[in-house]
Amino acid sequence: MDEDKLYMYSIISTLILAVAAFIFFQVAMGSKNYFYFIGMCASIALIFLIYYAKARIIHKLNYERFKKHWGQFQKRKRNIKNIKRFFDFDKKDNEDQFNIDDQTWSDLTMDEVFEIADRTLTSPGEEMLYKIFKTPEFDKEKLMERDSIIKAFQENNEVREKVGLEFVRLGRRKENGVPDLIWRDIDVNYNYGKLFNLLFFGTIASLLTIPIFKFRYLMILAVLIAINTIEHNKFKNKVQLYMESLGYLNGIINTANRISKIDCPEIKYYTDILKRTSSKLMVVAKKTAGIERVEGIDVAGDAVYNMLPIEERKFFNSIGDIKRMKKELKELYKTLGEMDALMSIASFREGLEYYSKPQFVDEGRIIEGEEIYHPLVKNPVSNSINLDNKGIILTGTNMSGKSTFLRTIGLNALLAQTIYTCAAKSYKTSFFKIMTSISPEDNIASGKSYYFREAEALKRIISECSEDRAVLCIIDEIFRGTNPVERVNASAEILNYINKHNTLTLVATHDLELTEILKDKYLCCYFSEDINSDGLQFDYKLKYGICRTRNAVKLLKYLEYPEEIIQKTNERLAIQINNASSR
Repeated sequence: MDEDKLYMYSIISTLILAVAAFIFFQVAMGSKNYFYFIGMCASIALIFLIYYAKARIIHKLNYERFKKHWGQFQKRKRNIKNIKRFFDFDKKDNEDQFNIDDQTWSDLTMDEVFEIADRTLTSPGEEMLYKIFKTPEFDKEKLMERDSIIKAFQENNEVREKVGLEFVRLGRRKENGVPDLIWRDIDVNYNYGKLFNLLFFGTIASLLTIPIFKFRYLMILAVLIAINTIEHNKFKNKVQLYMESLGYLNGIINTANRISKIDCPEIKYYTDILKRTSSKLMVVAKKTAGIERVEGIDVAGDAVYNMLPIEERKFFNSIGDIKRMKKELKELYKTLGEMDALMSIASFREGLEYYSKPQFVDEGRIIEGEEIYHPLVKNPVSNSINLDNKGIILTGTNMSGKSTFLRTIGLNALLAQTIYTCAAKSYKTSFFKIMTSISPEDNIASGKSYYFREAEALKRIISECSEDRAVLCIIDEIFRGTNPVERVNASAEILNYINKHNTLTLVATHDLELTEILKDKYLCCYFSEDINSDGLQFDYKLKYGICRTRNAVKLLKYLEYPEEIIQKTNERLAIQINNASSR
């Protein structure tokens, strides 16, 4: 049975039982026969039983799917804005840490890369994976520790499936507010706690007295339920994200506790942390027990939580401990998330055409890669590169592969320093701060032109240059947004400056003058193509030297522009070339 049918059958069954409960209640009110009251209670109990059974079946289906699709990309919707919140919180705790900025993230199409690499099973896992990609490491030992865990999940099926089962049980949330619960300061009026205690015990007392007073106090019960519903919704609107996250926090702590008991030497470092922190946090788990609702139980669950202030009482009972134990909660959350993230990378590796583990060198500005490719590109053409303290000026015709090549180099540098995995046959590299200016855009709202955005993007790279850490600087068509005379001269001076300030720069340009000005400081490479009767033919292979050919007019002809435009354009070009030759 698939999940859609399961949901449909459970909804139909719930509606039937809800109608039955209502009928039993109405008959019980009229006849005052307690057997009908028991029938009502039994119907409500069956509703919860159905959803409990459904949850168990879904967990089983997800676990089987996890095993079956190991190493395969699973397309699903992701709320990047919500996923990113954890990174933003953690960034404030580590302000001195280098992070990939938004421009570089966008240039390297990292949202798409994150999507194909993300095979996580939990919210902490997908959030930690995002944070890993945003935070390149400069510690070889840390990266090798990550690799040992990834390798364990790749090779030890038994441990992978034991840990995977626990992650499947925990699952993920569409909107996870646990980081807000842990990292943010929660400001609430604690007098609400006393009110909800009064309402809770008053409602329970009214329910328990029904058999004694024979429904005489139903009006009091109805009033209390109405007050509960009003106050529940008023309070929930103020702290909704926190309250809805208590159940998931409970699941996270209990999952960590169960994983900590898995005996595996390769993951002992992580299980020891989970054991130490989860044992301290069981007080929080106990106070939030019973509040976690299964996805899909909203109809019955909301009815109960509207009638009784269960969530509110759990919230006030646990909030003090959550505030007091933030350090342990942060450590547990990040450790559990990292385990899920690294398991995801183990699956990602299995799905790559081929990969290698990077070899790091401590000095210089080096990238040596054999058969490097981009994992987002279907049927990719690989290239090899050997850079030793000398960058590249890249020329070539339109659509010949320059931008993809630049992204390939930038992405593999980032993959090396985050997940210890490169889409290459071999990869040797220095540690770099990675910064790019590939696709800055006009900002109409702020009134910033394309050139202004380019200038801003390059300024941030210049500001990051320092002697303490090399910068990998990747620029596509430098200063394309301004006139040729100023573009060439400004570009030459900027590339001279950053070359003297500890950068390894790869820059693409159509300005061949730059290759002549900077030929002693940069390698010259190019991509090319052929246009024939079959159309555009690109080999996407990197070549050493300078591209002397142009294809802009050829492309216009291929697209069947009017012959008059093609002819007069060629005449203009011929005159300009002759004038340049005669100087």
